Amino acid sequence: MIVTERSLLASLQAYVNRFETPTSREDLLAIASSILTFQQKQGSIAIAPNQAEALIQQVVDQFKSTTGSSVIEANTDTLVQEVNQWRQSLEDQVLNTLNAYAQKVQPEKMLDLLPDTILSILPLVESAQLRKVEAESLIQQVKSKFNLTNALAQVIDPKSLANAEKLVQLLKFENLEKLLQDSLLGNQDLINHTLENVTESLVENELAKILGGDAVNFDIDVDAQQLMIKQVTLKLNLMQSSTPPSKSNEEISAQIDDEIERFKSSRPTPFRLF
Repeated sequence: MIVTERSLLASLQAYVNRFETPTSREDLLAIASSILTFQQKQGSIAIAPNQAEALIQQVVDQFKSTTGSSVIEANTDTLVQEVNQWRQSLEDQVLNTLNAYAQKVQPEKMLDLLPDTILSILPLVESAQLRKVEAESLIQQVKSKFNLTNALAQVIDPKSLANAEKLVQLLKFENLEKLLQDSLLGNQDLINHTLENVTESLVENELAKILGGDAVNFDIDVDAQQLMIKQVTLKLNLMQSSTPPSKSNEEISAQIDDEIERFKSSRPTPFRLF
């Protein structure tokens, strides 16, 4: 299926009406992007990376909250419920792994590194490549819920403990990760690329060059290499600039603020259309 501006806008409005009161344009961008990512993850849509960024911006530009009862088609309702479940599950998995990680390291040293630690955890719990706005939203959500005292006192599930241990082991190769990032950022072609062009295969090839050279000697196994590749790809993606919005900042700010206030004043009760 080819995703359209109309279908994504309908899904965004349905999601907002049912699940979340947005407080900013960034919230809307994160939701719209998550809807696309989930559909791509499920293999239900086909869209080029550069088209996805532009589509998300265009849809959010056109967003208008509904102030009365809204009709949501059955397939759209099912989609937004699944997207919401996926987003909540991802947030829970990242937070649980972060709590487990806090029990394995010197916790006072990790508080200033929470965003980077959360980014490092993401590839451990999710195979899909999140876009910049999604990852930034997730970081803020997890940071707001993370409590060090509670984390140290919690009984952690085995899967989160195992993920945290993988993260601890990979920290032994932080010098290699820095070398890999510096090497990639020294590539002018990469710097000029958009987010989705920074692929795992590109990072994997660069890592292979480093490990195959005579200048360094790292005893890192294949699983750790694959995790590092995913982590570095994600971090580089977040360093890239997002596509600029199609409207002026003033127009966008005024429109989004108006729509958010309208939505807050009258949250609709959606029903399904069969």
